[in-house]
Amino acid sequence: MHRFLLCLIFPMLALGARLTIMPANPLLFGKGATQRLTVIADHGNGVTEDVTRSATFVSLKPAAAVVSNDGKVTAQSDGGAMIRATYKGLTATTTVLIQKGSAAMPRSFAGDILPILTKYGCNGGSCHGALKGQAGFKLSLFGYEPEADYEMVARRIHKQDPASSLLLQKPTFAVKHGGGKLMRNDSSDYQALLAWIAAGAVRNPADERKMVSLRVLPEMSTLTGSKAERQLLVTARFSDGTEADVTHLVKYSSNDDSIAAVNSSGIVSAQRGGETAIVVRGPGVAAAAKVGVVIERLAFQPMAVKNFIDEHINAKLSRLSIPPSEAASDPEFLRRVYLDIIGVIPTSDEARAFLSSRDPNKRAALVDQLLKRPEYADYWAMYWGDHLNNTKQLLYNKGPYTFTRWLVKQFAENVPYDEFARRLMTSTGNMYDSPATSYYPLMKKELDLASMTSQLFLGVSIECARCHNHPLERWKQDDFNGMAAFFSQIRYKGQGPRNNERALYLDFDRQFTHPDTKRTYLPKPLNGKAAASNGLEDRRELLAEWMTRKDNPWFARAMVNRMWHNFMARGFVEPVDDFRLTNPPTNEPLLEALARDFAGHNFDIHHLIRRITSSSAYQLSSVPVKGNKEDRMAYSRYYPKRLGAEQLLDSVALATGVPETFRSLYPGTRASQLPEPEIESYFLEVFDRPSRQLVCERKNSPTLNQVLHMVGGDTVHTKVAHKEGFLNPAMAKFPDDKALIEELYLRALSRYPDAEESATAANAVRKAKSRKQGLEDVFWALLNTKEFLYNH
Repeated sequence: MHRFLLCLIFPMLALGARLTIMPANPLLFGKGATQRLTVIADHGNGVTEDVTRSATFVSLKPAAAVVSNDGKVTAQSDGGAMIRATYKGLTATTTVLIQKGSAAMPRSFAGDILPILTKYGCNGGSCHGALKGQAGFKLSLFGYEPEADYEMVARRIHKQDPASSLLLQKPTFAVKHGGGKLMRNDSSDYQALLAWIAAGAVRNPADERKMVSLRVLPEMSTLTGSKAERQLLVTARFSDGTEADVTHLVKYSSNDDSIAAVNSSGIVSAQRGGETAIVVRGPGVAAAAKVGVVIERLAFQPMAVKNFIDEHINAKLSRLSIPPSEAASDPEFLRRVYLDIIGVIPTSDEARAFLSSRDPNKRAALVDQLLKRPEYADYWAMYWGDHLNNTKQLLYNKGPYTFTRWLVKQFAENVPYDEFARRLMTSTGNMYDSPATSYYPLMKKELDLASMTSQLFLGVSIECARCHNHPLERWKQDDFNGMAAFFSQIRYKGQGPRNNERALYLDFDRQFTHPDTKRTYLPKPLNGKAAASNGLEDRRELLAEWMTRKDNPWFARAMVNRMWHNFMARGFVEPVDDFRLTNPPTNEPLLEALARDFAGHNFDIHHLIRRITSSSAYQLSSVPVKGNKEDRMAYSRYYPKRLGAEQLLDSVALATGVPETFRSLYPGTRASQLPEPEIESYFLEVFDRPSRQLVCERKNSPTLNQVLHMVGGDTVHTKVAHKEGFLNPAMAKFPDDKALIEELYLRALSRYPDAEESATAANAVRKAKSRKQGLEDVFWALLNTKEFLYNH
């Protein structure tokens, strides 16, 4: 039986099987340069296998390049050589091209030595790359400053007696080393360091060769079987235009080693089903490859395709052999879409109307209705208030109130997202008459605004580049300062008698001069050129024009990712504002398709919400089936998420019929309508209401205090037992316990109870000291179920 299953996974080169060699047509520079080859057998049924160790290699021109039995090519002279690999009757070839083959490439500190230090973690944040280094030895984080690193390394080498250099003695543990023994004397890395020191440890900064980018092969692969392995190949591009195989010279890590682990040689091994990214790092450069794992191929029935979202998700689920869950029931969809769009559960009457409707288009019709409700604008104004520093700590006493009203108006009118961003970015005037100027808190300067704007509207964190070039991404200090220069013209002045009133105006002559270096910078968008300015235009207009273009590589993607996170509980990129090479999206083709669709429909947020909620993927059940219980990234089911603080409080208030009261606000004000986080509410504090002083996502993590407050705190108990709440008049309206229990279920869970639930609840009421106490206990229990506390 086991042999039969194994044959299903790895058939004996079925008809249509083929062999591939990676990389295709590699370039080698210098005599003695090497290139590792990998041979992949494609069995023709979606299963690929790394067969390098079993393949046979031969060079058809050994005078130019020779190849070892394990697939390592070594350059001998200029020219080209075809390399042939054979495996079980199949053959594949690749041509190796050799340039500068008359002599070995000279070793450089940045190109050959610094990568070794990075590979062994010497310049990592927990070692000598820490802020103050270790034991007096300080290296730049991941080698982003080779000049400073060379000065530190030079103090730890002995040119007259290279083997006695601390640079060699410490990692081999010949001298006591806090990092332990990292390498052996006979290793290739040790020999490379020794040879460099023996040659004088020369460094010529003017033309020194250094890594400028990395490429990983295969960029995407799927391992099939619990023991499957795959060798990654890494090629570096250098500043002098040369390339080299650096598979042995980079540091590897897995973003989720419970799915796929990777060793120091770049061999990836399957652990459990799913997909993750393998990150490779060199000094100042990084790249990533996606690796999927299929432990057991299951029968796959794709979800119904309602739009392109389902096509992309079906494709990934099929590749990873992850079956989708069943479709969500009407009660599940009803409660889910209410919470996701307007932030509160439906009333019992709304639930009855939807559940009894036989309209085949009732789900789409419900979404349209919710988008027109005032709660929609309140909920999304609250969301953006979290991200736009809408707090009196930054906007003074009245600011959050005028800003909240402005935000509500934008979402009530469904202002296109590009226009919404533009209005915030280019606002001027009095903070109370022009509330959009609240995007610019008085105490936030140009550098702060550059970081906030990039994070919020582009989903890119450039904060590291405020102080130094980003150690892992492309962003340099010049990029950060170029973004800051867009905000140089902003000035403020006091205005009027009202409390802390001020006006934002522009000083067209004002330039951005870095507060530390005193260097003046011109405005420059990320990954772009310095913007030409005649000195008489609003620089922020230039930024808004670039940022909101339909072909901007970040703007639409960042918003789509935020909305996908809200509706699907897991963004394509997590955290949602952390787009980077080493954090690739869970489904890049779908993210791109949604971003194009969003931009193509003129950044209509309602359109984006309809697109997502109409998909089968959004309308899947949260109940797992065999094969998808551990899935957290392929969207094979709806991922349950705990209600946010305001969602929970508003839903408790709606279910019980007892509104929450907030000091100094009108009776009936909902939690999602609160203009500032300083309004006192113990419930909201316990459930992680943010302070809004930083641009970051909510924690939303469960705590013991939350459990204790739901179970024994005042909020739920008081509202359930309140004399003016739902339950007292309902006892007279519903003399029959069965009907009243049905009403309780509709109010709390938006569904009817099944027969067992109804009987259990009725029995609990009968056994209580009084009917009122029994019904209160049942209602309290429903409000404390996971079904109520989670959006599922």
